[in-house]
Amino acid sequence: MNGPVSMDHYLDLLLSGISPLPPRAVTDLRADPLSTLSSDAIAQRAVPPFDNSAVDGYLIARTDVAGTGPWTLPVSGDVPAGSAPGALPPGHALRVMTGAPVPRGADLIVVPVEDTDSPADLSLPPAVTVCGLRASKSNIRRAGEHLDAGQVAVRAGTPLDAGTVAALISAGAVRIDAHPCPVVTVVTTGDEVGGGGTWSIPNSNGPMVVEALRCLLLKARHIHVPDEEEHLIRALDRAHAESDLIVTVGGISAGAFDVVKAVGLRTSSLTFTRVAMRPGGPQGHGAWRTTPVVCLPGNPLATWVSLHLFGIPVIRRLAGAPAQVSVTQRAHLRLKSDRDIAHAGSSVTLHPVTIDWASGTAHSRAHRSHMVGALAGCTGIAVVRSPVAAGEGIDVIVLQAV
Repeated sequence: MNGPVSMDHYLDLLLSGISPLPPRAVTDLRADPLSTLSSDAIAQRAVPPFDNSAVDGYLIARTDVAGTGPWTLPVSGDVPAGSAPGALPPGHALRVMTGAPVPRGADLIVVPVEDTDSPADLSLPPAVTVCGLRASKSNIRRAGEHLDAGQVAVRAGTPLDAGTVAALISAGAVRIDAHPCPVVTVVTTGDEVGGGGTWSIPNSNGPMVVEALRCLLLKARHIHVPDEEEHLIRALDRAHAESDLIVTVGGISAGAFDVVKAVGLRTSSLTFTRVAMRPGGPQGHGAWRTTPVVCLPGNPLATWVSLHLFGIPVIRRLAGAPAQVSVTQRAHLRLKSDRDIAHAGSSVTLHPVTIDWASGTAHSRAHRSHMVGALAGCTGIAVVRSPVAAGEGIDVIVLQAV
């Protein structure tokens, strides 16, 4: 391509070559929020499994509270949650707890305890007075009113998060099929990185990317290689054997020692594109053998921004999520900028920001792409397309752990 492409164009180009990982049977239900169900999960039992009380109160027949109250009824017994349903003699009340089973019967209702003169010491009274009826609702949860056995409990494509785990367990659907989360190898490059010498710099990019992925509950490992093609090829071969996705960091710009770009072009395995964004203009993607590769630029802010805008959507797609169609498709808010932000040229400028939810303000620090300190505590990315004055609105992509 002759000129830089838009962020959305590049995201579409990137995701067009990504398919979800083959589904696997899951029998040990644990929250894995990036993983998604590959097929509908069918309820094996009804939810609720039996008629039960929705409140703490007294089970009575509607016919025993006809006319104008109050009504006083003898109490025939006590039914805690988890016990068998008790019998309700005609003209009596039966104390029941929330979740306790109740007999079948269309004319039965549960009167909340606060609508009676039930003792404050929680002792079982010989009789109870119903002071009033608030509404016609029965306060009884009917068996199968949420789900019947054989119905779809959770749809395909639903994330395997904590709520999904609860829904599956309640419905007895404890064996499901889901796309797994990818195992990721992060490959950083550069003779100047991590060597400990006078002219070297610490390797912050590798740990930063690995820890960001671990926050998503992903398995991620880190390999660092010098600017030598054979070292990189060996690292990529190892990553291919051990991973579902390879993320390279650095070595993709226009320098004479940009080893990722050199290997990618020589082997025709990777494609490199200029994106109209700052920081993070140089981007790359492709496959090493059959393993997808996402190539991120090496300046720390560029790495961080590119990981969130491009790398994580690839990870989500591998784990079965629908392909994201826009960079700003994720949670996107209009907040106040805490300072003036300059903008020039046609590229979108991206600023890591810390969101102050109480005041609706995005706080950012003046920075350039190598100023890694600007990333500390950041919870969003401001998308700047024109100059912004302090107090004016600014579009912010909200970053979440999952």
